Amino acid sequence: LADGTTLLSGNSGVGKSTLIGTIDPRIDIRTGEISQSHGKGRHTTTFSTMYVLTNGSAVIDTPGIKGFGLIDIDDAELWHYFPEMMRIAPACRFYNCTHTHEPGCAVVEAVRNSEIAAARYESYLKMLDEDEKYRK
Repeated sequence: LADGTTLLSGNSGVGKSTLIGTIDPRIDIRTGEISQSHGKGRHTTTFSTMYVLTNGSAVIDTPGIKGFGLIDIDDAELWHYFPEMMRIAPACRFYNCTHTHEPGCAVVEAVRNSEIAAARYESYLKMLDEDEKYRK
């Protein structure tokens, strides 16, 4: 963080403010307790604030991000943004495969065989499922 200004950004409750307080304990920064119900931090930062550290550099604490979306990506195009799926999809049985349920889907088979990470495929499915919330 020396000789510059750093902005911290990320999900709500992940510890951005706590990290700043740990880096420079003289900074009086508001933090919340870990929620007993979901085991994560609570959203406490409501606006961006810049703090000057003892070494003269600065760090900006920002409110947490609750949701992140992709604009103007159709369901049929989404898989094009996953390089591992782009590599394998030409082997699918159907040219218009959605890579979700079709027989002969090479992508689903690659996930089963651990050629595509299950977490990456789950991200793809979640983005498809949340299209109304984040992509339109």
